[in-house]
Parts: sequence; C-alpha cells; structure tokens
Amino acid sequence: MLNIARQIYSGWNTGNAKHELPEAEVVPLGGSSNEKKRLETLTKRYQVLKEHENIPLPGFTLFKTGRKNWGSADQTWLIIDPRGYLVRITNDNLEMILHVTGITEGLIQEKCVWAREDSQTKMLLVPVSSDSYIEATKNTELIEGKVDVKEIQIGDKVLLQNKLTGIFMGVQSLYGPLNGDDRIQKAQVYLRRQIIKVENRKYHYQTDAKILTVLEKTDNPMTREESVELMNKEIRTGKSYFTTASHMSTNGYYSTRGMITHVSVHAVPKVPITIEEIKYDEAELLFHVAVKVCDSGILILEDAKGKKSLIEFPYSFTSSGGTRVSINSFPITPIFNPTTGFTIEETEATGRYYGSKPKEHHALDKFTKFYKIVKHVKKESYI
Repeated sequence: MLNIARQIYSGWNTGNAKHELPEAEVVPLGGSSNEKKRLETLTKRYQVLKEHENIPLPGFTLFKTGRKNWGSADQTWLIIDPRGYLVRITNDNLEMILHVTGITEGLIQEKCVWAREDSQTKMLLVPVSSDSYIEATKNTELIEGKVDVKEIQIGDKVLLQNKLTGIFMGVQSLYGPLNGDDRIQKAQVYLRRQIIKVENRKYHYQTDAKILTVLEKTDNPMTREESVELMNKEIRTGKSYFTTASHMSTNGYYSTRGMITHVSVHAVPKVPITIEEIKYDEAELLFHVAVKVCDSGILILEDAKGKKSLIEFPYSFTSSGGTRVSINSFPITPIFNPTTGFTIEETEATGRYYGSKPKEHHALDKFTKFYKIVKHVKKESYI
C-alpha cells in the first residue's frame, strides 16, 4: 500500500565526490523493525545525516543516468533533490513521472514527494498530479488512523495495510508438524498471531497484521474458542492454508515448514511430544496421511530388534500432494530419544532429505511395532 512517511533521512559521505552535489541515500523514518534497521545502517554507513519533513516540493531535476556501481545490472537516474543532494531513481519510476507531468530542461514540472510501499524503505518519487499521489495520501491517512486491534471483534471484516481484506479471526497461536535442522525435530510454533480469513479455507497471519480499518461490523461476534474450533475443523478437512504472504495465488503448502496443523487459544512455546503404540491398520492410515504431505513427524516404526525409525520424505512436494514413496517402498531415518525430541542419528544426519547415497527401501508390514506421534498443547493434542 503506497504511503508517505512524514519524515525522511538522507545520508552521504564527504570526500571523493563524483559530482558537485553529494549522492545521498534517502530512507523513511518509521517505527517498523525494517525501518529502524535501515536507519541504523544509514547512521553507520554515512558521515553526514539530515532529517527532513517529507512534503511535496518543486525543483526536482534530472541530473544524469548511469549505473550506481560497476556491477549494477540496470542503469538508474540521478535526480537533484531541491534540499541539495542527488538521489537515484529507477527507470520505471522515471517512466511513471513522464506519464503524468512534463520535464523541461531536466526540471520536473510538478511538485514531488518521496513515497514507499507499506513499511518498505525503498523510496519512490511521486508527482502530486499523479493517481499514485492521491492513493498514497489516502493510504497515509488510513495508516496513521489505524484501528486498535482491541477494538475489533472476531468476525469483523477488516482492511490490512498490504491491501488484503478478510474476516478477523482473533489473536491465536498456531502449531505445525515437526521441523528443524538435520538432527533435532520439534513442533513448529507461532505464538499470538493476528489471523485474517481472506478466502474460504485461506488465512493470512502476522504478529502485527497492520489492520487499518473495519469495513463491516459483524452482527454475531465469535469467541476466541469458537474461532479456533472453526479453523481446526477446516484444518481437519486437509484443505486449509495459512500464510504470512500478502498474496493467495497458491493453493497449498510446498513443504511441512510453515504448515499449520493446529490452532489454539493457548500459547505454548515448547510443545510436549508423546508416542502412542497403535495397531497396523491405524499405522497404514497414518502412513497415507504422512505421504500426502511428506510429514515424517506422524509415525514411528520399530523393527524386530527394537530399533525405531521415521519414514523419510523429500523436503518439498507439489500442491497436488503425494510422492513416489509407497507403502511397500520407502527409506527410513533411525532415531533415538523419541519421547524427548526425535534426534536423528549422526550417521543419518547428512543428506537426510535427498541423500548423497542411495537409501535402502522398506515395506510397512515388515515392521513389528508402530507408534503415532502426538503433540500436546495444554489439554489439546494433534497428530
């Protein structure tokens, strides 16, 4: 969402100047983590720092075109900022300017202001006669007057800063399959996330979703427990999708990393895990569930010697689900301490997902015992 930061910083170094005016980097002054980080980088990188009110000004002028560095892929344009320094803009930015105003002897004929998308720090020069400026002005008013999440009821339709709209489902904690590095596998945890139902069975979540306004108030607000029950019911259908992305073009997950398999009102940072012995018939059902989403953290197999293993899957899979692994042919990964974290044996850690050497394949009915892996969130549990 294009908007205008009220204050900007410019920074540059003195000495070895290529031009009469210094070439500066301009960043917005804001409260988001990436804005603070970029400003911190600016203060370390440059000797001269200036803070300015970011208002439309006349006098922005084309100076010259060229690459910023020898290895830069595309040429950019140096623009004279009327505050006394040069700033680079892209060819696309210049094209946008040319579509809405004239340039005479290099001088842009309209007042311009620096804008940016959402809380990004990359700046865009916008003439006041453009539709982009009108949009950015309205968006800035929305952002500065954004609603307090405590005032939003579960079930309200809301507008986010990233332009997504959807139904507010409350602040809930999200949990997923086992994941981690090559050796230690733990349940994925995303505590106290603001969740928005954007489409049927599709959810967007963030620690701060940047809700700007309530578009429609609900007549029947839900409790947190009712919201959780609804989302978990959709998860059990196998067709729900939760993402931090601002687009919903995909139809599902591409790996178990980031997959959400349980929602709760409870915030549990470390999810306890237990294993429960099951019969072969249930193990066969869980095997097919695991294969569909390549989830190694569902089922444990034990051979006649008492050695426990996980089924080994490729790291990623297609949205249609499934792999070449079958019930009569699959590789395994030996584990130990299965009740305290599922540690992969060191000899098996390297190349776990695709392996640098061929793996021996096994059949499910050749194992003697089977266990389902249960994750616990307070009194709730999920597979």
